[in-house]
Order: sequence, then structure tokens, then C-alpha cells
Amino acid sequence: MKHYAIERVIEVPEQLSATLTPIRGGKTVQIKGPKGELIRNFERLIVHISLQDNKFTIQSYFGNRAEAAMVGTIAGNLSNMIKGVLEGFTYKVRVITSHFPATVEVQKEKVLVKNLYGRKDPIRIPYDKSVKIDVKGEIVTITGIDIEKVSQTAARLAEATRLRGRRSKDPTVFQDGLYVVYP
Repeated sequence: MKHYAIERVIEVPEQLSATLTPIRGGKTVQIKGPKGELIRNFERLIVHISLQDNKFTIQSYFGNRAEAAMVGTIAGNLSNMIKGVLEGFTYKVRVITSHFPATVEVQKEKVLVKNLYGRKDPIRIPYDKSVKIDVKGEIVTITGIDIEKVSQTAARLAEATRLRGRRSKDPTVFQDGLYVVYP
């Protein structure tokens, strides 16, 4: 089904500065704010993006379903970039232990989960340098301006502590691990 015209307008607040530069086959968006700067490349575009009077306009004329979806995706990405440089994003991960007391430590480029399920070797989880990780008791707080990096770090923490394969245990009895409790 063809859509005659799809248009989304994302307004940039006045305290932010936004630039839109063309690259081969797409556009690069740069947004600067009080918390930092985010740059995103949109390559292989099949829709039109423009920036005028601090408003991003994403348009598609006579497009199919894929183009309609791309308009919404790009609008969501731009909204998340604006929110990130204004407010930032926070995810909270909870350490739940009932059998062995596990501890979480943050080092330069990795997070160490020690003594989970009584393991002698720590679980090492890498994370991006732009993400800030803070551990207070059993709550691990992950903050940053890029929602993709913050949520990916939280997901890595939860997924790395899940048991599978020959090490898997009954999940109704062994509920130990790290779980995302607040996105």
C-alpha cells in the first residue's frame, strides 16, 4: 500500500545546537547540549531529512511500508538524541543472590561480577567508556547520554549472569543473577 505523504517534525529546543550534513548516500546529524554531544550517521536513506529553524523534518512521498517505518525510526532516534543531551538516560540493574553473596566491581573497561553461583573466576563484562556505572549495595546504576549504549550495557550485565547449557539450574530455585529493574 502506498502512502501519499508521511511527515514527522521534531523540534529542537533552543538550548541545543543541531547540524545536518550530507554524506555519501545519507546524512549525519550532530546535536550538542548541556550533557554532551551525539553524532549519528543515517546511511542509505530512502526518505528526506531537512533541518530548518531548529526543526527536523522527515518526509516520504508515495512511499511503501518500509519508507513509512523508516520515517518513524529516524524520528524516534532524533527524539532520543535530543532527550539524551538534555536529560540523559538511566538504567538500574539489581543484584539478586540467595545462595552465594555476589559482588559487583567496576574497573577501567569492564565490570567484574564475583562469586556468583560460587564461581571462583569473576565474570568479566565489557562496557563503553561513555557510560558511567555506579554500584551502591545491590543496585547498579548505569547512566549516559546515548540510549543505545546505556541499554546495551544493562542487557550485557543481565545476559552474562544467566546460566545456560550444562551449567543451567532450576530457575524456580536458583534465581541468582543481575536483572534490569528500571529502564
